[in-house]
Amino acid sequence: MIQIFIDDSGKSDQSPVLVLAGYLASKEAWQVFDTSWNAILAKHGMTSFHAVDVWRLGYSSGVKSPLVRGSVFVQLIDCITQHVEHAFAVSIPLESHEHWFAPKEFPEYSSLRVYNMAFYGLLTQIHQHMFKRRFNKNLEITFDEQGGESTSRILEGMEEFSRLAAGDFPGLNIATPRFMSDDNCPGLQAADMLAWLLRRDAFNASRQVDRSQTAEALMLDVALSMPYSVKIWTDEELRQASENVLKTLRESIPDAI
Repeated sequence: MIQIFIDDSGKSDQSPVLVLAGYLASKEAWQVFDTSWNAILAKHGMTSFHAVDVWRLGYSSGVKSPLVRGSVFVQLIDCITQHVEHAFAVSIPLESHEHWFAPKEFPEYSSLRVYNMAFYGLLTQIHQHMFKRRFNKNLEITFDEQGGESTSRILEGMEEFSRLAAGDFPGLNIATPRFMSDDNCPGLQAADMLAWLLRRDAFNASRQVDRSQTAEALMLDVALSMPYSVKIWTDEELRQASENVLKTLRESIPDAI
C-alpha cells in the first residue's frame, strides 16, 4: 500500500498563489513517521502542527518564542526527509490565473478554475509516478477534511479525473479519496508544511525579498531534498494555456465562443 497526504494553502485575498502539495510513502513508512512526528510535538508540548499558526506564534500553536519555533520546524522537516519517498506540488499564481482564465471567458468549464487546475495537475503527477514506478501497488489518497463544498469539489474532481485517466493510465487503479482532520494526522500536517513553505516563498518573491536569505526558502530546500515533482506555473505558461484552451473550444464548438 502506498499512501499520499495532500493539503492546500493560499486564498485569493491573502496569497499570491494557490498551492496543493503532498508527500508519498509506503504505509509502513508512514506508521514510523507518525510516531516520530508526534514525539517531536510532545517534546515541545504540542498536540498538532499548523504551519501558519506556529510561524505566527499563535496562541493555539503552543509555541511562544521564535527560538522554539525554529527548533520545531527544523526537527519536523528532518522527520519528513527521513521517512517520505516523494514530494508533489502544484503552485498557480492567482492574479495571473484570474487574468487569463477569467470566469467571463470560460464560464461553464469548472476544470479551468484555479483549484481544479491545481487538483488535476497534482493528481496527474501522482498517477504518472504510480504508472511508471508502482504500477502493481495500491494507492490511498488522503485530503484534509474541510467538509461541505470542499469535500464535494474533491469528489467531483476525482470522478472526472478517473474518467480522463482511463486513457492516459490504462489499467492503473485510481484511488477513491479519504478525508481526515489534519489535527489527528501527521501526514496531513507535513503536507500543510510543504504547501505553506511554497506559498511563503512565492509571497517573498512577490515582495522582491532576497529569498536566498529567508528562513522559509532554506527550509523549503530541505523539505524538497527527496525526489519531487513540482510544477510552478508562470504567467507566460498560463497565457499560452489560455490561448490553447480557447483555440480548442473554438474548433470543437465554433458557435460557443
